[in-house]
Amino acid sequence: MNKFISNFAFAQIYFWHTYFMTSISELKAQLIPGTKAVITAHYNPDSDAIGSTLAFQGYLAKKGIQATVAVPSALSANLKWMPGAADILTYDELLHKVQIDALVEEADFIFCLDFSGIQRLHNMAPLVRKSRAKKVVIDHHLDPEDFGDYYYHRTIAASTCELIYDLILEWGDENLLDPSIGSCLYSGIMTDTGSFRHPNTTAHVHTVVAALIDVGVNTNEVHRKVFDSSSIDRLKFIGHVLGQRMDYLPEYHLAFMWITAEDLTKFNSQAGDTEGIVNYGLQITGCVWSILMIERPDGVKLSFRSIEPFAVNEFASKYFEGGGHKNASGGRFSGGSLVEAKKKLMEVLPLYLSEINRVKNL
Repeated sequence: MNKFISNFAFAQIYFWHTYFMTSISELKAQLIPGTKAVITAHYNPDSDAIGSTLAFQGYLAKKGIQATVAVPSALSANLKWMPGAADILTYDELLHKVQIDALVEEADFIFCLDFSGIQRLHNMAPLVRKSRAKKVVIDHHLDPEDFGDYYYHRTIAASTCELIYDLILEWGDENLLDPSIGSCLYSGIMTDTGSFRHPNTTAHVHTVVAALIDVGVNTNEVHRKVFDSSSIDRLKFIGHVLGQRMDYLPEYHLAFMWITAEDLTKFNSQAGDTEGIVNYGLQITGCVWSILMIERPDGVKLSFRSIEPFAVNEFASKYFEGGGHKNASGGRFSGGSLVEAKKKLMEVLPLYLSEINRVKNL
């Protein structure tokens, strides 16, 4: 069994990359026509999750492998344009659940994309964990769990879509890229880099995007489909949050937003409607970080964003059951209400005052 987890220091990249090549090369030889595969991604899948799963599905199809994309929850409306999106199965739909149960039971491989902690599958997690199928984790997040058989994991990658592109090239199949696969990959790279403005936008990212453009990807069209497809309810919802649910705490250089369950109902909030709202806080002059709290039936969900060099993932991990990337993380408060989550935030903020001021003065 090939098991490998990497959460490496930069100096170790060459060594680990060599190991990856060996492990992934062995995996490629097992992916033959007739292989049964399921491709999955995390709960509340974003553009990188959906883009990478559909791109990989399209690639495997060209290799003679019919893989099904099955995710824990519905995708947002602005991602349904992607080729193959209409056939995605979602575990929170009863009829799809029955299909997914059967597919996972019969699968030879389960490809776990854009997550490295099996709990991010929510209700699908027990099903995937107990499956006899080989599990292949392709991801770029920090601190992966040891639940897979193969890992293609690089935290220096900006997105999982970038990794899928790299994997296709490492397997010598660059000729199988096409505009459909490329558009899915571009969507995830574009969103996970914040339209190429986040610090994770490396020279390699631009090299990959240039290659996708050469393949025939219409980048303008992809951007419009992802960002310019909001309903009127969503735009009013965003206006409500920015106007009525946002405070700026200048002593902490923090933009703080919150969304109540009542807000979600009032504005007919759909899957994906809260995506990206936390980023608005960083537009405030002098803002170092932004936090969004969302009241859910099972607790309070938190999103964190920050500017370099403030490491918001450490704050999320220490106080709100979370973690993620240095400047983009998530978290939860499962111990009480939205009011109690706000109270906890205010209690721990003073502990970070010196660090925030240090960053601000750099």
